[in-house]
Amino acid sequence: MIKKAISFLLCALLLSGAGLSAAAELKLATSPWPPYVDENLPGKGLAIKLVTTALSRAGYKTSLRIETWTRTLEGADIGVYDVIPAAWYNEARARAFNFSKPYLTNNIMLLKRKDDPFTFNGLSDLKGRIIGIIPGYAYGPAFDAAGNFYRVNSRHLVENLTKLRLGQIDLTLDDERVLLHDLGKYMANSQGQFVILPKPLSVNGLHIAVSRQRPDHEKIVTDFDKAVEEMKQDGEYEKILNEYAIYRKRL
Repeated sequence: MIKKAISFLLCALLLSGAGLSAAAELKLATSPWPPYVDENLPGKGLAIKLVTTALSRAGYKTSLRIETWTRTLEGADIGVYDVIPAAWYNEARARAFNFSKPYLTNNIMLLKRKDDPFTFNGLSDLKGRIIGIIPGYAYGPAFDAAGNFYRVNSRHLVENLTKLRLGQIDLTLDDERVLLHDLGKYMANSQGQFVILPKPLSVNGLHIAVSRQRPDHEKIVTDFDKAVEEMKQDGEYEKILNEYAIYRKRL
């Protein structure tokens, strides 16, 4: 009888340990967003390198799936995926996801041709300008509501860069690191023709978004935030940023 009890207790402990191990493995999913998410970059991009490093330090194993943004949101919403590693906060998303503190800042910047004397201090300065945009992009409520300039839609930033170089639009805009990445990749011979204006149009914090389908979503966020702070204190955070320093230099 005693042997059976001990055997049962050992099995329970083993099953409990297996459950804890499974709970600590996180399925990450997000869409391509170079240089933040890119399978061809070191660490699969700046955001992925920071997030997986922090989660690893917090004791979590991770796997990553690159999906469309729509499928990423849908999958994480129903619990197929556990974590979106690079997301902007909004109230609608917060109903389905628990957001970490921002671990990076995204500066949405305007880009012009170097020979254009245009300066930017606020939305009123955009009056009459023709601006290349990507529909659905989160440029900010004020920009989205403004009606004093003309919008030209494109599917990708590189299309807007081409239109800007050809003089078909006056300005385009995107996250600063994304602008620098795409200019370096697609406009290497002509990137000197462009200037990133110094004042951000908007500033967004970049977070991990943990599916509320996971019962431990609050713990995951707490562990992640703590690990990021420790990385900042011991220098690992800055070391990773320096690996992607090419995307911090202004034109």
